[in-house]
Amino acid sequence: MSAENARTEAAQQQKAGRLPVLIWLAWRFLPPLDRRDQRTLTWVAASCAYLAVPTTVGLAASRMPAITLLSLLCLAVPALPSWWLSAIRLGDRRRETALALRQARINTRAAAATSISRQILYPAVGSIVGTALISTLHRPLGRALPAGAPLSVAIKQSSGHWVVAASIAVLLLVGMTAALGSARSAKLYGWIKKLATRPDRREAAPQPQ
Repeated sequence: MSAENARTEAAQQQKAGRLPVLIWLAWRFLPPLDRRDQRTLTWVAASCAYLAVPTTVGLAASRMPAITLLSLLCLAVPALPSWWLSAIRLGDRRRETALALRQARINTRAAAATSISRQILYPAVGSIVGTALISTLHRPLGRALPAGAPLSVAIKQSSGHWVVAASIAVLLLVGMTAALGSARSAKLYGWIKKLATRPDRREAAPQPQ
């Protein structure tokens, strides 16, 4: 057997031995097996599903008045805090998983792919559900809502490219979730939270007698 054939056979054996490990890693780290991961999946998916509705409607509209766009932004506001916080927890979990896999001497690429799998899957699940619902139900929803409602106006202005709008909305929400899960985003969230909860230390002005 030549040296080249020996190296090829050794590489094939190493690859075959690595496959069960990668399958185990995918099973262990992709599904939400513990309660913390289940809560994270619930909050991330629910937030992305809610945000997918105004995002898809806005992307599907061919033209939209400024007041309608502002109304869609206001419609998305209630989900923003939970989305940001759950994205930070998802990012922390990704970094913890990547560190644990590197310490276990797992291949760097396999560790990165395994750790980032949740950060892609969790928001993608919620985004796909939200875009599928609004893409399917936009016509009866537009008829049921009042004529001046923001969603109704935007749906009437839609150009019909709901599949394209839904695809862009899913990619956008997955990318934004990854950005919000970064370490800098976590520091910014902590600074804002600390600033908002800091007690007012100013002394009260003396009241005239």
